[in-house]
Amino acid sequence: MSGRRNAILVCAMVGCLVISAGVALAAQTPKSEKEIPIIGGAARDAAAEAARREQGGPEGKVYRTGASPEEVFNFYLQKIGGKEGAGWEGDPNSLPKGGASPVTYEIEFYSEEDLTDSTYEGVPHPGKWIKATLPKNRKPLKPGMWIKSARFSWLVKNPDGGFTDFYMIISDISFNSVNDFYNLDYRSKIYKTSAGLEVLVSVSQSEEAMREESMEQMEEETSAKTKTLTRKPPTEKDLGVPFYPGATFDAQASAGMSLGDDFAMYIYLSGDQPSKVAAFYEQKLKIKPMKSGDMYMIPLKGELPMPDEGIAIQPNTMFGGSAKTVITIQKMAGEAE
Repeated sequence: MSGRRNAILVCAMVGCLVISAGVALAAQTPKSEKEIPIIGGAARDAAAEAARREQGGPEGKVYRTGASPEEVFNFYLQKIGGKEGAGWEGDPNSLPKGGASPVTYEIEFYSEEDLTDSTYEGVPHPGKWIKATLPKNRKPLKPGMWIKSARFSWLVKNPDGGFTDFYMIISDISFNSVNDFYNLDYRSKIYKTSAGLEVLVSVSQSEEAMREESMEQMEEETSAKTKTLTRKPPTEKDLGVPFYPGATFDAQASAGMSLGDDFAMYIYLSGDQPSKVAAFYEQKLKIKPMKSGDMYMIPLKGELPMPDEGIAIQPNTMFGGSAKTVITIQKMAGEAE
């Protein structure tokens, strides 16, 4: 009889081990929003999603469920696992492409202050009523401890080298008014077991992808501006200075150097030496150029060495060809357009 009893105990223990192993195997880190399981009975809350957008937070889906926060937390702890902590402290760049960081979670329990009667700015807080209500309606996660909110978080490295941040926020909305997901309303002393679930996903590009996107955008802007300047190059009246005789306007270079919001640069190329070009503008503008190395600078608006508008004359070391001098006329953005 005792042998049979021992066998039953052994089987029971083995069964527990098998169940525990099954739970461990079931926990799997989702690598996309589609892989995140949604607890049964949860329904999308369009009003709460709109409120989140108005708050300027990350885009996400918001659900309501009649389950308690403790039940929701245990569901996700079983499904995706997790270790308690404020977040993964590892190096994201150490993750392989397609790899995921460990899941971490934080829990905020109802505090002693929450469960104590008090008054704030004339508004009474029925802490004792909350303290009496929770054990009547919910099983605590730990003895005497009920979840006020909890958050799961993890990180996935995308195939392009960027990252996707995942957050799942569980909130106790048992005391919330029916139409306001984000505001607790203890004063009404109305309780209905329910939890809110926010699934937030934020994707960031890799540095390489951002550089490529930035380069593509610059190329598109340069191409569009080049076409505009080719079709309608600036006039002497636009620039407020005469053209150097025989100089040719380089629309593409001008476009490439005029993508900022503050200044526009108009590039002209000449076959004459910089000194001869500088002498021309000194004679025409009655302004003596400042020479710095091989460059001549003539202020038109503001003061040297950083005028708001001016002319820079320098040897051609950038554009190739037979041109000996580059003439750059700097105007404040919009002044010559």
